[in-house]
Amino acid sequence: MTLLDAQMQAFVAQTMQHYPADAEVSNTVQQRQCYQNMYLAFASPKPANVKSIDEQIKGPDGHFIPVRHYQPHTHPQSITGPESPRYPVQVVYFHGGGFVVGDLDSHDDLCAEMADLCGFNLVSVAYRLAPEHRYPCDITDCLAVVDHLLGQGKAIILVGDSAGATLAACVSNARSSYTGTQLLGQVLIYPALANDDTTPSMQEHAHAPLLSKQDMTFYHGIRVGEGHAPIQDPLCCPLHASSFADLPPSHLFPAQIDPLFDDCGLYAKALSRAGVEVENHTQAGDGLLHGHLRARHMSDKAGANFQLICKTILALGR
Repeated sequence: MTLLDAQMQAFVAQTMQHYPADAEVSNTVQQRQCYQNMYLAFASPKPANVKSIDEQIKGPDGHFIPVRHYQPHTHPQSITGPESPRYPVQVVYFHGGGFVVGDLDSHDDLCAEMADLCGFNLVSVAYRLAPEHRYPCDITDCLAVVDHLLGQGKAIILVGDSAGATLAACVSNARSSYTGTQLLGQVLIYPALANDDTTPSMQEHAHAPLLSKQDMTFYHGIRVGEGHAPIQDPLCCPLHASSFADLPPSHLFPAQIDPLFDDCGLYAKALSRAGVEVENHTQAGDGLLHGHLRARHMSDKAGANFQLICKTILALGR
């Protein structure tokens, strides 16, 4: 914890209060209960000028995908000027949680604040979770929601944290034909992109607080099923794409003390070689941990990074 300042150390301590001490959380029921207790403890009041509306969008298997729309009362002047996109701007947010935990409520305050700061309408997606619904249910749900919005003529900025950032990058792979028209960009916050446990950051931060190398193995096994990991599937692992040439402008926000830190570097190099506009905001994540978005109101560094993320989304929508 020597790289963590006092505010980040307090965030770790407060987070761990909601998990059993010296005991492994070994089943999804317990995982979800601990996660819910944690996110409720960190929940912040939502901005008064953001209205939220729940909806269900029909999925490819005949089921319905819950989504939550956030509508700020004010919008950036830039989207109504002569340089505005030809389509209404819509931020699409995919929540984190290792493909196992998380829902509309777990990221409710964060999404409301993001919509408020960016001024764009935002929709949060409650994709199906493992192990009840293993891969590819998660990505097919995300694609169904994005296709629904594209069909409505929306210009989309894809945003996600952790597992949700992985899904956002997979959607970019699958819908890259909309780059330059309706796919304005992607913003990936501490994403898993490589599915590689041999990277230097995987070794250096194997036992990092809040996300370890062992945690990554645990969550991946639940998502895809033991022994059934998709091979070279860009809808599961973004860096397995055969080409990156048509991806939209991309902004990556890794956390310094995170086994996944190097994933952003590898992805940025792949996109840069393909001629894609990409920025890896490594310095913004200095001294931060995986999951630090929840610390945005108790950590100066996390708060500054959240502000930068929102400014980046705003710039993509201009």
